[in-house]
Amino acid sequence: MMPFSVKSTVVRVLLILGAMIVTLLIALMAIQLNGSQLGWFEETRSDPRFFACVRSLLYSLIFAGWTTALRLRHLPEDQQRLLRLGLIGFGSIVLVELSRV
Repeated sequence: MMPFSVKSTVVRVLLILGAMIVTLLIALMAIQLNGSQLGWFEETRSDPRFFACVRSLLYSLIFAGWTTALRLRHLPEDQQRLLRLGLIGFGSIVLVELSRV
């Protein structure tokens, strides 16, 4: 019987590898698409509201994950590290959005 820490490490590694494989499969399927299958995307490319909604959804998911991680960390040094990481991420998002103007 494996100790708990080894089990959790193995599970984490398997989850990460599974996520990488799924991402690669999705990328391979996207490469295989031809132009007629991507016709719906041309209509949404011209609509800036679509991308604004996608960006706002992405940013809200990042913020929700960051606040959840911050709430789960009880040690002060972990909270400080997450606060710094959050500020760096927020600054990066602001710079990306300002560079789009």
